Amino acid sequence: MSDQRKKERWELVELPGGFRTSFGNWYTITREGLESYVPGLLKRYSLEHLVRVADDWLRSREQFPVLVFMLLVYSPLSELLSLVLGLSFYVFWRTQLSALIYPWAHPAIRWICEDALLYGVFIVGLAYDSVVPEGWAQLGLSSLEITTLVGSFLIIKTGLATMAFRFLHTRFSKRDTTAITDRILNMVLIRYGYKEGLLTGNLKAMQDEFIRLANYHKTRKKN
Repeated sequence: MSDQRKKERWELVELPGGFRTSFGNWYTITREGLESYVPGLLKRYSLEHLVRVADDWLRSREQFPVLVFMLLVYSPLSELLSLVLGLSFYVFWRTQLSALIYPWAHPAIRWICEDALLYGVFIVGLAYDSVVPEGWAQLGLSSLEITTLVGSFLIIKTGLATMAFRFLHTRFSKRDTTAITDRILNMVLIRYGYKEGLLTGNLKAMQDEFIRLANYHKTRKKN
């Protein structure tokens, strides 16, 4: 039953122009393109695994900042400082995510992205003071902190923060950029290729050229 539920929760559909997942993400690369980009990688990992890894990292753009912000609100920090730090981390994580992708970190990211964890931390934090045994430390959340927490949680989880971020990025970005889905999948392929000692097509061509030039100069010295 659990395996069936997992399959229903996440699916990958291969289309002529790329992949679409049940998380709503679209990747503009085909199986053949992926194999030519990092030759041999699909022999080590299934296509489903690699795309699911990319999907999990994409989900973390919303899920991880929500978790961090909740922990900041539950901490002794002031409401203003928690809000500033939470917003700063949200912007940082969304803009720098592709540079932070590593295979060893994926299990933690996937666990963090579970809705059960986020809703659990959210509900337990709000109800903690009313159920904690006497003598235990209390969070002592003020009405402002609770309002800020609930409002921020809803804004991010409903996608309003994402829409606002996309609008600002489109409004102020002066250069065309690759879609975030393709950037994330690209980094996943590169990192997993490095992990297995495989080079992308461009790097392999560069390495072959370096070897060719080195052999050429060795031959000239002998002559």
